[in-house]
Amino acid sequence: MMGFIRNDLGQQTIAQKPNAPIVGWALLGVASMMALEEKNRKALAAASTACLMVWAALEVTRGESGFRRTMGSLTLGWLARKS
Repeated sequence: MMGFIRNDLGQQTIAQKPNAPIVGWALLGVASMMALEEKNRKALAAASTACLMVWAALEVTRGESGFRRTMGSLTLGWLARKS
């Protein structure tokens, strides 16, 4: 039985190996802070946010535990309020 922080196999699923969207979010976020031109900063920040949205949506729909699905939902809610 799956618990709030455990998957169907009983493994803890709070921290997992990063997937492509979360790596993209981090790398693009750092790049946006380093960009010299405002238009590039904005474009990179928007791409970073898009990656975070994809990550959150994947966690909501495919998260391995209640904790992961909750984190995805909270992140989507935060992004909605932020925009």
